[in-house]
Amino acid sequence: MLNTEDFYHVWRIDQTSSLLREEIKEYCHTNIEMCLECGKCSGGCSNAHIFDITPRKIIQLIKIGEEAKLLKMDALWSCVACQLCVDRCPSSINIPRIMDYLREKAYKQNIPSTRPNVELFHELMLGNIKKFGRVPEALLSVEFNIKSKQYTKDAEMGMKMFFKGKLNPIPARVKDIQMVRRMFRNIPAQREG
Repeated sequence: MLNTEDFYHVWRIDQTSSLLREEIKEYCHTNIEMCLECGKCSGGCSNAHIFDITPRKIIQLIKIGEEAKLLKMDALWSCVACQLCVDRCPSSINIPRIMDYLREKAYKQNIPSTRPNVELFHELMLGNIKKFGRVPEALLSVEFNIKSKQYTKDAEMGMKMFFKGKLNPIPARVKDIQMVRRMFRNIPAQREG
């Protein structure tokens, strides 16, 4: 006779590690225990259709301490932080902040992304923010295309945007660049290890 235990692993929240939950609470200022499991975050997510793990499931995995699975998920690199999940959440759980935290953690641990060149884009974008205080789209596109060896990618569209005044080739800086750089002091510029 087959038991359900042969097919399903029963998780008991009180028997799982709470380390990840505590990390999220401390660094993301988000108490996931407030989650009502209503699913509004997943229902409102603009990228849920391409996520391997939906926002609601992410919260559940944090509750049971499945850090290894969370750091390897594709959703980590395809979340665009649109804030729709936060807007819909009755408990205001900040899933984009959690995703940012997990993404940085995966990056520091050299866990590769599931999408090609996404880490390169991540590095270049953060580097530009540190340098200019914002993302200069033209410069970021050129840097990305050169480093990813896709030299002519988007060149035609870029020229059209430039001639219509939509792309500025000269990067603008924020007024208080030192404030932006202070934000980066606790973030290592390169991966550990």
